[in-house]
Amino acid sequence: MERNPGEKPPIQLRPVQELYNPASKLTIRPKTFGLYKHQPHVVFAEAYGIGLIMDVFQPLESSNGYGIIDVVSNGWFSDRHQLIQHIGLGVYDVLCKQGYSVFALSPGSIQVFNGMQMIRNVQAGIQYILSHAEQFGVNKKRLGIMGISAGGHLAINALFQEPKFIGSLPAEKKPFYKHIPVVALFCSPTDLLSFYSLSFLPFDIKEILNRLARKKTFLEEELNLPEKELEANLREISPIYFPMEKIENPPSVLLFHGTKDMIVPFLQSENFYKKIKTLQWDCELIIKKNAPHIWKEMSIDFEYLGKWFFSRLNV
Repeated sequence: MERNPGEKPPIQLRPVQELYNPASKLTIRPKTFGLYKHQPHVVFAEAYGIGLIMDVFQPLESSNGYGIIDVVSNGWFSDRHQLIQHIGLGVYDVLCKQGYSVFALSPGSIQVFNGMQMIRNVQAGIQYILSHAEQFGVNKKRLGIMGISAGGHLAINALFQEPKFIGSLPAEKKPFYKHIPVVALFCSPTDLLSFYSLSFLPFDIKEILNRLARKKTFLEEELNLPEKELEANLREISPIYFPMEKIENPPSVLLFHGTKDMIVPFLQSENFYKKIKTLQWDCELIIKKNAPHIWKEMSIDFEYLGKWFFSRLNV
């Protein structure tokens, strides 16, 4: 069927059947202006026979040739409902309107992968985008990355952790911050050791972090690691403990966090900002006064993110 000129393409939120999630029976219609072309379920890698996917959102009108990778993860869990939340918050409407192509990358979920494996999954997605940049109409030297909550934690880890690949694509020898010079984190944990020590949260953070820290997947007995091993594993994937002073030409870092966040404390961003500021990195912390973990007017901040990224990428 041909569309009328100017007619917006249909939004494909759930092109295949979703299993093992009770919420999959709900009908969710996110608020969106549909300012993008949506290519769902692009498989960028396989792990344990599971396809790792990203959804690609491209501007309806003129593209600026730049790309932003959005790591979609909430509580280190990723499915279509996390993506729908990002659509409803306006991530893709705002950034596509500004001319960006946005890659909504699913890193997999904590039920299957541990923390380091999810980081490697994000790196595999970055590698795929770099290798297929021309196909997607973006300049591979003009890429940024972002994440909300756990997605931000995985995003910045993917930039800093040493790339290790055994896949079929040519391995990227350089750390990914050399390919992706800008990163934005929204209310993201950066110090999992202090996060683990919190006594009260509205969910069982200790169980989640135990699953992140386990070295082998699928084995329940690994959820009871010795305290020293658990701490070492959490430290390994905590951005605040990275030897960032050794990084030459560091990426620009943009942080957003609400002061009334009852899930990921505001101090997680504030302390990280203080550390990278002492290293004289290009960084900025946007303090959302009295805002909770996720705030409704985040589209305003996505507008700022797009302009901030463009000023750093357009050099």
